[in-house]
Amino acid sequence: MDQNSSDAVSEHHPVLAPSRLRALLIVLCAGLALVVAGNSALAIALPDIALDLGADQSELTWIIDAYALTFAALLLTAGIAADRVGRRTILVTGLLIFGLACVASAFSPDPTWFIALRALSGVGAAAVFPVTLSALVDAYPEERRTFAIGVWSGVSSAGAVAGTIVAGALLEAFWWGSVQLLFGVVALVIIVPVMVLVAQSRNRSLSLDPFGAVWSVVALAGLVFGVIEGPQRGWFDAITVISLAVGVVGLAAFIVHQLRSTAPSLDVRLFRNRGLAAGSLIVTVQFFASLGFFVLTPQYLQIVLEYTPLASALALLIIPVGVGTGIGLAGALAGRYGPRIPGALGLLLMGVGFAVFATGLAGGLDASLWVMGAGVTVFGVGFGMGITPGTELIIEGLPAERRSVASAVNDITREVGGVLGIAVLSSILVSYYRSDIAPALSGLPDQVRDVADSGAGAAIGIAGSLGPDGENLATAAREAFARGLGASMWVGAVVLVVAALITAIIAPRKTVDTTSATGSTGGTGPQDQEVRPGLIADGLPERTPTHGNPAP
Repeated sequence: MDQNSSDAVSEHHPVLAPSRLRALLIVLCAGLALVVAGNSALAIALPDIALDLGADQSELTWIIDAYALTFAALLLTAGIAADRVGRRTILVTGLLIFGLACVASAFSPDPTWFIALRALSGVGAAAVFPVTLSALVDAYPEERRTFAIGVWSGVSSAGAVAGTIVAGALLEAFWWGSVQLLFGVVALVIIVPVMVLVAQSRNRSLSLDPFGAVWSVVALAGLVFGVIEGPQRGWFDAITVISLAVGVVGLAAFIVHQLRSTAPSLDVRLFRNRGLAAGSLIVTVQFFASLGFFVLTPQYLQIVLEYTPLASALALLIIPVGVGTGIGLAGALAGRYGPRIPGALGLLLMGVGFAVFATGLAGGLDASLWVMGAGVTVFGVGFGMGITPGTELIIEGLPAERRSVASAVNDITREVGGVLGIAVLSSILVSYYRSDIAPALSGLPDQVRDVADSGAGAAIGIAGSLGPDGENLATAAREAFARGLGASMWVGAVVLVVAALITAIIAPRKTVDTTSATGSTGGTGPQDQEVRPGLIADGLPERTPTHGNPAP
């Protein structure tokens, strides 16, 4: 192993005092919480944004999705850059872009400016997200790494709820821009401790793989754009089909390039490793369900139950309690049985939670809040139980010098799964809503029918101008929305249960003990290379890194 390679590995494992380690954990989790809450916080402010900026439904959708599009498309590229250029540099750059874009967006004069600045803040978020995990994993000693990943996972899930609560509280006293202003200022403030605490941890011998980066952006942008536009335009609309086709072609080109490259940024052959494949499945399906839930449920609380934004956010506080419990249970189960049991059980419990929640919705306007609350609690426990094993399996599926890339893979599965969940579950809700409200629209003017057919919020908004018929329309809209949400929850439950069964089959029982397998856990040379969990046990031969350009 040459000197450059040795230097790179030592940078990845700095020895930090306990107090400095805690400070690093706090700062990185603060950055993580900001970018996670970047979407959930605004979801609860959409009614105010629509009123102030005159945004229509399509523009409101893109205010949320522009962030998700650039975020997901650039995650892998940002992870590669972090490992090559330096994690501290990429993290500071990301926080600067995110912070300035958020502050500027608070004063947007129209929806177009807001959407553009949201896309720019997604670029910054893509640079922040993978480094928060990779820097923690490398800083913490191996015996405490599960703790660090557990905290990171808890913040990544609780951040969405925290964002809605903060937004709800701000909206009680200030305008919608205060949400963006707060997030932007906090991002800029934490740049100083990041520069002090976060190691640069770079390996200049790693390839930036520019062709791989281009194809990854084309693939992710095409697929995410198509999925976002599908429910709005229709799945067979020309723009939707072309976008999805571009994404598929980009994905195929990325895979072919990685297989042929002598220094691939992400060796796709590693996905033959059952651990990496299972971890990717767990995280993708978890966020398929949870992001769909977080986008649709606050709308139900405000539209159907007529909660205020703050009350809607507080009603979801039970989720972090369940997540914390699930993370604790996952640690105990993983230590005894390996990642397979908590990973599969977590997905199963999420599915049960969705089913119980859907059962509570069956009463329409007379829904059982107690049954729904029980479903949400079980869902939270399941999410917490599965998120740490899923993340660990992904992180441990790639070598140490590719930690930011591994983190980016984890983040891509989250974002793509989340975008798919929002699109698919929203599409199901809209389909049932339109079918259910159709009888109530007969006899109304065409313009009124078109508005009411576009969504429950629009239907209730226009109902006030219809006199006695308006009350019937508003009631029908609320009933239809509740029925559509119930249908989407049942579909989510089926997806989660099927994924739980697959995870139980393919996930490794236990990780390989690196000390006994290699005699040493340090170094990356052929003689003492760390055995990554599941690689040898699952039949995938390890690749010996070449000097000056370690292979993944």
